Amino acid sequence: MSVKAPVNSLGANIKQLRLSNGFTQQQLATYLDIDRSLLAHIEDDRRQPGLVLLEKLATLYGVDLADLLSPSPEALALNAAFAFRAAGDFQPTDLEHIAGFRRIVSNYLKMKRIEDAE
Repeated sequence: MSVKAPVNSLGANIKQLRLSNGFTQQQLATYLDIDRSLLAHIEDDRRQPGLVLLEKLATLYGVDLADLLSPSPEALALNAAFAFRAAGDFQPTDLEHIAGFRRIVSNYLKMKRIEDAE
């Protein structure tokens, strides 16, 4: 008997973000420094990731931690705008660079919102 994850589950959100960015499970697992089978279990909601993994995922995808649980339309739009749809031949260092770039963009957008609110 197979148990399906809820549509808006953490695992489903992680998988959706991974696929929309063109990353394989192996590429993401290598970036997270975990075994690919553990990532598969996380995506299937059979295992829960720790805070360190969640923070690395949020940084890579340029979203807040809360957006991993329930993505906001703004977070999904930002993620889609910066999705890397190359040949999919990403090296572990490429994901580090992507995460750094997204961290900069995310921080800039947060500062811009604060400035606009004043």
